[in-house]
Amino acid sequence: MAPVQNKPLTKKQIDQLKNKLEEEKASLLFSGKVSSEDLGLNSTDDVNDEADAAIADYEGSHLLRFRNREVMYAKKIEKALKKIEAGEYGECTECSDTIRFERLMARPTADLCILCKEESEREESSNIFGRMSKSLGKTLDLSTGVSR
Repeated sequence: MAPVQNKPLTKKQIDQLKNKLEEEKASLLFSGKVSSEDLGLNSTDDVNDEADAAIADYEGSHLLRFRNREVMYAKKIEKALKKIEAGEYGECTECSDTIRFERLMARPTADLCILCKEESEREESSNIFGRMSKSLGKTLDLSTGVSR
């Protein structure tokens, strides 16, 4: 029995998804430039003690991490918008089947259908040597939960 092919997206659905992508792009917190002062990198103020310095460091690193995650997401949004313009949006990059509208509404930057995504996650989780953190590029030790 052959797998059931999903119905292609309608123009109305694609327009709805395009609007959703544009709204998400507009709502990004760090869409403007973040200065080094915002991150606390050029602080000329004398820090009162080591605890203040540690807190400032911690906050700056988290702000930088959130900004980097948003930059990555903004790139995914741009990629999806370009696919819409090219007429390739909503097509699974693995099997070329149409990604279901409901999945795209939940995750408009998805480039894998649910079956291919599930397979990808199964392969990733079955790797006994550890997983790679996609956002940081560090190896995660599954036995201890520590990243290296």
